[in-house]
Amino acid sequence: MRVDVNPFYTRASDNIDTEDRFIKLFSSEILQIFKEYPIWNAVNVLRSSPGGGKTTLFKIFTPKVLNAIKVSRSHDDHAKELFGALQSLDIFDKKGQPIIAAGLTAFNTQYTTLEYLDLNETQKIRLFCSLLNIRIILSSLKAICEIKELGFPRDLRRVSINQEDSLDIPINLRQLKSANELYEWATAEEEKICDQIDSIYPEINPNLKGGDTLYALDFFSQNNLKIDDKPFDVKVVVMLDDVHNLSVRQRDFLVKTIVDKRPHVNTWISERLKALTMDELLSEGSKAGRDINFIVLENFWAKRHSQFEKFARSVANLRVEIAFDAKKEFARFLPTKMSNKYTGIIEDAIGTVSSRVKQKYGSITKYQAEIKVREESTEEGYERLVEWRTLEILLFRDKNKSQTTLAFADLETEAVELQDGSDVKIAAQLFLNEEFKIPFYFGISTLCRLASSNIEQFLNIAGELFDIVLENWVKHVVNANHELMLSPDKQEEVIKRIVNKKWKELNTSVPQFEDVKKLLDAIGTYCSSETYVPNAWNSPGINGIAITMAERKEIKDSYLKDKNHPYYKLSKCLAICIAYNLLDFKLNYKCKGKEWMILYINRIYCVKYQLPLNNGKFKERKLKDLLVWLNSGVNFQKKLKV
Repeated sequence: MRVDVNPFYTRASDNIDTEDRFIKLFSSEILQIFKEYPIWNAVNVLRSSPGGGKTTLFKIFTPKVLNAIKVSRSHDDHAKELFGALQSLDIFDKKGQPIIAAGLTAFNTQYTTLEYLDLNETQKIRLFCSLLNIRIILSSLKAICEIKELGFPRDLRRVSINQEDSLDIPINLRQLKSANELYEWATAEEEKICDQIDSIYPEINPNLKGGDTLYALDFFSQNNLKIDDKPFDVKVVVMLDDVHNLSVRQRDFLVKTIVDKRPHVNTWISERLKALTMDELLSEGSKAGRDINFIVLENFWAKRHSQFEKFARSVANLRVEIAFDAKKEFARFLPTKMSNKYTGIIEDAIGTVSSRVKQKYGSITKYQAEIKVREESTEEGYERLVEWRTLEILLFRDKNKSQTTLAFADLETEAVELQDGSDVKIAAQLFLNEEFKIPFYFGISTLCRLASSNIEQFLNIAGELFDIVLENWVKHVVNANHELMLSPDKQEEVIKRIVNKKWKELNTSVPQFEDVKKLLDAIGTYCSSETYVPNAWNSPGINGIAITMAERKEIKDSYLKDKNHPYYKLSKCLAICIAYNLLDFKLNYKCKGKEWMILYINRIYCVKYQLPLNNGKFKERKLKDLLVWLNSGVNFQKKLKV
């Protein structure tokens, strides 16, 4: 068994040296996304915060990776599993041959350089369009050769172009009859444009040809191509990655053109949320339509947390396997049983909580049976402590509720049935963390919650925990008695350190962070004050607030469009929080006869405010309350008193 460098810090989308290593790091669970959408008959727009998995998704469909999966499936179980998942999405045919040719075009700073040329706005867009058409043509031609395992560009002579009349192709390109001629034209044009862009002179020749349409998206229609004079049997897919790197004007032109055009070739776009306009940010996150799919990856997983946890566990296990060259569950290194260090602390806490319960409620007849059940419980240690603290919450609730509706005599004699669901038990664990400093944030399920449906956020946290596992392994080799696993208190210690580090880094990565910080601090502090109440009123607690959909409409339609409006700064802060994944949101939630926009704190920052990681509890607030918080700060106090 060997220990490799920490593979949790390797991203599947990075420039990994071989396709085989990329495949080893890729989990087929992420492909669940495409079972929800008609991906081969629509434009697909993938959006997420950094690290959501967009580029990794694109890369799995590229020719070299698909061919590697085809070859490896015969001797590698993981590749065989991937092959099956991709075949169910019509990526491979029944004979095991890949039937898509995906050309990947990634946007870099060269495109934004066009904005600095001495041209008018129309000429800049025409030049951008021309360069993009050429890059799409070249990447698609290369993909065709690679998927057919032909030499590039040598074997392009075998690919002919039919030039269908119905396609939107410029007249000067209709004379080209082979892919080789198209390749030679595109490389020559690309060289001309790049020479002009790279010129030391500030002006560019305004007569340089540019395009008005993205005709390349029609060029590779399946019926427009033949190979060796036979019908073309693969679908060309155009993938445009990192659209957020474009200028605002370029991005707007590109997205609008593709959405309006409904191209003949399967077209995919990926971009970060920060590229969206304020109106887009505050709109429904994921919409499926007949012709276009807007897919926000975090929103997809947020509605299917059990699937995300399965995905995250799979990703982690693949990396552990690479590190140890053997199959191991990452979860086994993150036990949920308290270490011996807490034995005495837990026993003392049991004594404290049980004494409180008996003193406050032991003389009330209807509670005595429940107290006796806890006294005779066979549970031990932490589990027994949670039982007592849960009972304390439930008895507090029942007594205070009864006092408002019953005479005291009835309170003494009436039978009681207490509902101690999992939410109340989680609240009890959270309260024990507050009162006795017993760990709360630990275990693989907690880690998956902390990720806020973002796989890179999960890997960042898991990576730092695995660093310690690797250190323990080295010590274990020397001393077989040295423990490999991380105790719950060690897990929580590392998680809190990561949270503090990430919070400090926001100062340099998030615009207007001083204002954003004030708003987040206010929301977090308010949620904490409402969570730590003796009756755990909305167990296990709240980690979000909500404004009405009517107020959200005002933000979109009015406040964000007027920089002098009193609510502009608040509205901008909310939009930034959503764009940078500091707040998750849910629209059109019906409650109390109204529709709400819920704003949840990113789960990793729930740790900062000692909040639960559940998906759902929130408190309604008005925009005017948030404005006061932003302008004047808050001073909410935790209400937990026992």
